[in-house]
Amino acid sequence: MDFLIGVIVTCLVIFGVSVYSKTDKLNKLTRLCFTDWMTQYHYAETHIKHGMSRALILQTFHLAVDLHALTPQERVELDAGWMKEDPKEILNQWFEHALPIVKQEIGAHEIEKSEARMIGVFMLVAMKSFTIGEPLRDYLRKFS
Repeated sequence: MDFLIGVIVTCLVIFGVSVYSKTDKLNKLTRLCFTDWMTQYHYAETHIKHGMSRALILQTFHLAVDLHALTPQERVELDAGWMKEDPKEILNQWFEHALPIVKQEIGAHEIEKSEARMIGVFMLVAMKSFTIGEPLRDYLRKFS
């Protein structure tokens, strides 16, 4: 009986370490430049794409709070809301609606050399502008 409990505990520890390792790897990918991240995302298998989407959204929310693009309360609300949605669909909406605005405001060259999570923040601000009216340009002026 003790042996069986030991095997179960060992399996749970191995599973926990592998999940943590995979999550950490996906989070670190968001530090790649956006074009490299997009290339990996485009060629990734469906389950990896799901994890990459989730990681980019989470890292975007964390960085957005640090850069005052979101309040901590907004982040809590967004975290709760987006967990009910498919992260790939959320990113598809960002790519379709917000990325063109980001390209227009900061230029393709800047997108190519910026971290994926930073472009995520810009896309998030652009998406917010559809609902609250604060354009990305106004947000970017805060850093000028």
